[in-house]
Amino acid sequence: MKKGRFSGLFRVIFGFFGIFLLLLFERVGILYGSNTSDSYVLSTDRITRVKESKKAKTCLVIIDSDNKSSANAYEQYEQILKDMRIQTRVWDLSLDKFEQDYFNEIKDDVETLIFCINDYSQFGESILSITNWVKQGGRALIGITPSKSREFEMISSKLGIVETGDSYARVDDFTSADGFMLGAQNTYVIEDAYESALSVQLDESCRIYAYAGDGKVPLIWSIGYGEGRFVFCNFGYMGKAYRGIYSSAYTLLEDICIYPVINASTFYIDDFPSPVPPGDGQYIKRDYGMGIADFYSSIWWPEMLALGSQHNVKYTGLIIENYNDTTSGELEANKSTADYYYYGNMLLNQGGELGYHGYNHQPLCGPDYVYQEDLGYKTWDSAETMEDSLKELIDFATGIYPAATLSVYVPPSDVLSAEGREILGYRIPEIKTIASIYFEGADAYAQEFTVSEDGIIETPRIVSSCNIDDFMKMASFSELNFHFITSHFMHPDDLLDEDRGAALGWEKLKENLNEYMDWIDISAPDIRHVTGSGMAGAVQRYVNTSHDYEVFDNSISFTCDGLIDSAYYMVRCNEGVITSSYGANITRINETLYLMHVKSGKVTLIRNKDKK
Repeated sequence: MKKGRFSGLFRVIFGFFGIFLLLLFERVGILYGSNTSDSYVLSTDRITRVKESKKAKTCLVIIDSDNKSSANAYEQYEQILKDMRIQTRVWDLSLDKFEQDYFNEIKDDVETLIFCINDYSQFGESILSITNWVKQGGRALIGITPSKSREFEMISSKLGIVETGDSYARVDDFTSADGFMLGAQNTYVIEDAYESALSVQLDESCRIYAYAGDGKVPLIWSIGYGEGRFVFCNFGYMGKAYRGIYSSAYTLLEDICIYPVINASTFYIDDFPSPVPPGDGQYIKRDYGMGIADFYSSIWWPEMLALGSQHNVKYTGLIIENYNDTTSGELEANKSTADYYYYGNMLLNQGGELGYHGYNHQPLCGPDYVYQEDLGYKTWDSAETMEDSLKELIDFATGIYPAATLSVYVPPSDVLSAEGREILGYRIPEIKTIASIYFEGADAYAQEFTVSEDGIIETPRIVSSCNIDDFMKMASFSELNFHFITSHFMHPDDLLDEDRGAALGWEKLKENLNEYMDWIDISAPDIRHVTGSGMAGAVQRYVNTSHDYEVFDNSISFTCDGLIDSAYYMVRCNEGVITSSYGANITRINETLYLMHVKSGKVTLIRNKDKK
């Protein structure tokens, strides 16, 4: 009788206990979803190729390494062609002057040619041997704006130029024609603009693909010449921020161009979670009448989560354990963890990810490192203390989030010494990925999208903050069209720093961030939204593949080597349309571009050559 009397009570107690455990597990992260997509991070031994291609070297790049403009241009083209898996041979006119007889010997092995020079006087009348080669079916890219010379005037009409003005045209912005580049709905302003393009009048047979915003200065065009084709880049700006313009121009040379892409979009929040600054922020107090801690928890973070849900963004938060400046001796653990549980678990439970930023905000720079720019940072007393700081950070983070997998490291202020980099690569196996910065800076650890010899995956971030300037907009546009990626980072304390737009107020900064996310949604609705480790996994697969293809009238036969589970390619179809595929999924993303999701080593694309 007693058993029956209390059995109902026991069931209620056990039920409440179950609910308690469920909430507790969720609180500490037991219910975080696992990543089973084709972008999870692979073991290092599975990555063997790193952009290696076995294709014949059918692209000839003509440079002059003694000429500054040519050398700067080739620095960018070299990386562009490597990432597109275009095998090249280089003819350096500073070492071997152009000889028509030698060109005649090699021209049958050349399919595409890039003039990566601006001074055509070095060719003499031998320049006509190249134009004759184009006339017979060759494809040539005028890779940078030429200087005026007699030799250039000799061939200008063949390039579609009817008349050349006396002065160069100022290029303040860049607009893509519809159907050429992704993001063509916007005009992209160029910072520090100057007279960088030829003032030209073009033949009516030219097809213009890009122009300065007023439409009066053509920047990229193509013209058929005999059986071949010229593509002209009348655009004098060189640097990482413009690579997508040049890679897109290259894809116009042939009827079909196929190249690998990463296909990933990431949003990082640096210094998050971290100790919340005490007190009031000037502009937070001005606009909301509350302190920093209350603003973060009741306004900023809920609205960030709402933006993420609206745009399918999965944030990657980068943990700072504390903000002391200890760089020697014993490193004390942070015992105040309530904010880490609150913010970190909410981020994880929305599908986000956590990574490492630092024990404190001191970059991994040893006692012999000399900062080129004074940002107020100290150096660590030894490599051992730097290593200890990372191990303390890992213990701290994994203690709070025992079920989460943390593998991404972001250097404080994107600063990382060679000594610190070696520690990450060889002494801290938990860290698989470094997400620093794409662009060079005084102390910046600048990266390319690659996998290093020590197995660390390099995944640079492109743009930052909620106050996205013209340079960052151009860089985002360029990288979307080059690697098919976007990568953004911000900090919670952007709202406290006037240099990062704090005076504008959170409402305006939130509007800017929303506009940037809208731009991605409109420009690349098929891009994958991933976390930091998802970007890393995508880069691993990207660097491991090489490819080849053969074009027929009604089909393209494509082979992919190094395929692990799947890979992504961009297909430019300048003649006709792709109607179907076997061995891959094809998505048309503008009039001439297709995103190809490859799942088999052999793919067949069906093309209707006569259809537009």
